[in-house]
Amino acid sequence: MSGEGDPGELAPRADGEERFADDRPRPTPLWALLSRWLVRWEGWLRSHGGRPLRMAIGGFWLAVTAVAAFLLVGPVINPPLGLEEITDSAKNATDTWIARDFDVDYTLTRDDEGRMQAEVVETITAFFPDDVDESGIRRVLSTQYQGHDLAPRDVTASIDGVAVEPRLRERGDRLTFVLDTGERLSGDHEFVLRYRIQDLAYTSTDDITGDGVDLLEWSVFGPDWPQGFAALDVSVTVPDELDALLVRQPSGGVAWTLVSGMDWLEPEESSPPGQKTYAFTVDQNVPPHATAWFRMLFPEGTFTMPPPTGLFLLQTFGPLLPLAILLLTLPFAIAARAVAWSDARGRPWYVAQDDPPKGVSVAQAVQIVQRPRNRELALAVAAVRGTRRSARRAALIAAGRAARRSGRVGDGFRARAGYLLDRTRSRQIADGFRRIPSGFVRDWFIAAPLALTVVQFAIIRQLSHQETLAVIWWPGVFVLVSLAVSAIVLWIAVSARPLTRKGALARQYLAGIDVYARRTSMLTRTTIDDALLPYAVIVADPREAGRRVSALVERELGGDAELRAWRTSDFLSWPRLLVRSAALLIVAGAVVLVAVLPNPYLRLTTYERWDFEDPGTLYTQVASVDVDARLSADGDRPRLDVVQTTVVDFDDESHRVPQFATPVRTAIEGQSLGLEVDEVRVDGEAVPFHLSLRDDAGTITTAMTQVRSGRAEVEVRYAYTSPAVAGEASRASGREGESVDRIRWAALVDGWESGWTYPSEPDPVTVTLRVDDEVAQRAFSAGWLREDPETAEDARDWKDSSYAFGTLEAELEPPPSSGEEAGTITESDESLSDARVHSLRVTHGEYGYPTDSLYADLGVLLEFPAGTWAGPNPAARDAEQLAWALPTIIVLSTAAMAVALGLTAVVAWRVRGTRRMAPGLVRDVFWWLTPATALGAVIIGVWATVDIPADWPEVALQLPACGLALVAAITVAVAVRPVAAPRRPDDRAWMRARDPQRDA
Repeated sequence: MSGEGDPGELAPRADGEERFADDRPRPTPLWALLSRWLVRWEGWLRSHGGRPLRMAIGGFWLAVTAVAAFLLVGPVINPPLGLEEITDSAKNATDTWIARDFDVDYTLTRDDEGRMQAEVVETITAFFPDDVDESGIRRVLSTQYQGHDLAPRDVTASIDGVAVEPRLRERGDRLTFVLDTGERLSGDHEFVLRYRIQDLAYTSTDDITGDGVDLLEWSVFGPDWPQGFAALDVSVTVPDELDALLVRQPSGGVAWTLVSGMDWLEPEESSPPGQKTYAFTVDQNVPPHATAWFRMLFPEGTFTMPPPTGLFLLQTFGPLLPLAILLLTLPFAIAARAVAWSDARGRPWYVAQDDPPKGVSVAQAVQIVQRPRNRELALAVAAVRGTRRSARRAALIAAGRAARRSGRVGDGFRARAGYLLDRTRSRQIADGFRRIPSGFVRDWFIAAPLALTVVQFAIIRQLSHQETLAVIWWPGVFVLVSLAVSAIVLWIAVSARPLTRKGALARQYLAGIDVYARRTSMLTRTTIDDALLPYAVIVADPREAGRRVSALVERELGGDAELRAWRTSDFLSWPRLLVRSAALLIVAGAVVLVAVLPNPYLRLTTYERWDFEDPGTLYTQVASVDVDARLSADGDRPRLDVVQTTVVDFDDESHRVPQFATPVRTAIEGQSLGLEVDEVRVDGEAVPFHLSLRDDAGTITTAMTQVRSGRAEVEVRYAYTSPAVAGEASRASGREGESVDRIRWAALVDGWESGWTYPSEPDPVTVTLRVDDEVAQRAFSAGWLREDPETAEDARDWKDSSYAFGTLEAELEPPPSSGEEAGTITESDESLSDARVHSLRVTHGEYGYPTDSLYADLGVLLEFPAGTWAGPNPAARDAEQLAWALPTIIVLSTAAMAVALGLTAVVAWRVRGTRRMAPGLVRDVFWWLTPATALGAVIIGVWATVDIPADWPEVALQLPACGLALVAAITVAVAVRPVAAPRRPDDRAWMRARDPQRDA
């Protein structure tokens, strides 16, 4: 505590006794403020009701939990219609009225405040079958959309030309119009509904350019349309000033289940002056629950957006309200634990004490000052004094061995376990040293986390069946956070056991003993029988106290021979700690590896290279391709400039703007090719584009904002600034296996024959490469790229090779008997003054392309002596190969370790003749390392092989190894069984928690 000169000391009293200030740390201002609020809240609730109010609040939380549990395991509230329900409704379409004709006209304007206004006229020609007993129709509209209040107003209606007053029913975010004649209807009747709404547009992102836009995407039928219809006519009229701002053509369409259709809209010739009208019609029978829409995009800022409505904010953030309350409860719980439920205060000061405390046993003192690491030694020292002479030596040995264990790292777990399991701990409340807080605040901290966690789970479960409006919706994260926060708050509330004033005074008395022991060097000068010694041990540093007590015991025993066996079976020595730590690190390392590193086996397949992710790419077909490239050199760096010219047919019947995409190589064996895309032109006009990268490939995709239709010529210009990579010489070069520099150019990535949208069959396909003489003279092998089946049995392992320039026709030309059905191949070579030009032209036949047997990208392979070019990176290639082999290495090594341990365990069993093994390092090796290595092998093995073909050699190596590792872990569990450690009274005195004072 305080030594001489300590600032906590006060001036000595007249009688010479010194006082020491009991300065407890002050809570932070935040905890103090929150605690004051809690105290006031507790006081207010207690002043307004006692036990009945507590019971009522508890009943409320119980009811909340019961309702949430019902929502969690019961039926889904208002589930959306499923496919089967929608299709079944088509069978019953004639059970109600049918919209023979649905005409709707929208007139859009921008008011003086910049907000969108819409005037809507709906004309519904409804047919009522004779067996239908209905007197009118019902229309449901949304009153809120994307957080905007649509404010429906100026509603008028007519039935068969006669004005009627519609009945309006508003519920939530829906407004229902009921147009009723009061009598049963039959046959055709015309219903006209007029109304005004506003703020239909909302801020969004253009899915093509990524720019912000004001989007108008409106559902014509509204949120509920259970009728079928036979004809639909939708028109949208906008002023010229808004029409000029449109980002692209408007679109409109209809969908029912999986069937849909869409049109890009053109202005009607009959548009009113100063306005443009866009319209689309559907002239066919459509079953109930269909959807119809139109879509317009304006530049961001075209319209003034209103603030979000309260209902939208509730729908958006309401699902996270239980979690927010839980998070808000957490700091209040911490504040309560730190301040409101803190230990009671004793006196403002305490003095040095040289006598044992009256009415406080050693075991109680340990719990009061919360010193688990001092407990065993203090009880063992107390036991020496209370032991009979015949048992004194055994008690001294037990105390000496406890002293040698005291404060060591390996003794931490057993010391903590003994402290927590001590019966004295649970008697502190009855003894009056500690108290359990009670009241409304504690009830909240116990009931709220339980109820709100169930509520959060119920909301997540219910919303999983609905359209989510929350800005951030991570259900898994919400579940984990809710559980964690609830557990923390519950632990704080349930485990709070602050000291009473009696306990605080006892704590101060023990602090006085600490002062006395320090001032007098008591642990050095006292004897083992000193009644104050156990209490001095409690408040001292456990390691220092252990050394001092060990010296006292050795002095009385006359040596330390009997103290050397101080390690108990549950003491964890450093080797045992290292074994257990290694086991945990193996499993944790496997988990981190699979979570952080990409799976090296999940390379892009041919299909995935041509599976374009960008919208609109499915609506183009390729007619022909011409790829023209030039290979040049600037000193020791080669450069490959490419122009790909593609004739493309754009289809404008999709709901997306048609886009063209083409894949290119970006890296080979981990070595970047330095791809640079210069520009993309469509019919000579530069268009925006973007490059997306995946693994060793990239996709160049147009990002056109305007709809194109029909045939166009797309020109893509790109370059490889570092086309040379390190590799092995091909079989065709005559230097197979040597390290070389290679230029492997893929004019068209493998799969080009069917990669573009079906039924694209480019015809013809032309590849031309101009190789400057400066480059050609350095190559010792050059030709058209192919994969060589002679290099491996498995097609996956076929290596690159080439057909020499000028030999491709002879190698691939189909026999004359096949005629034109097999397609044609034409190769030409031309010599220029400073270069050679190699050209290849193939056409499509009934049986595909002649180049199908190349089994590779359509391109060129040139090989050079290693070191010819700057840019090849052998280290990157080696790292790529290591990454490929790493999962197999780890799985086999960890599995081998598990198997070795399993075999060793069996041998040990047979040699020793028993499966029982005492606690210690050897048993820890078997029990910890074997399952850890087996689990690590399984984690990595499953991660590496789960998505690769079953015939790959990696599967044949790793999965059996994982199986053997699991067998080894089971074998160890069978072959190594626990044995009860021999009971040694001298080592187990601490378990009895004897208290000499209480025994007396």
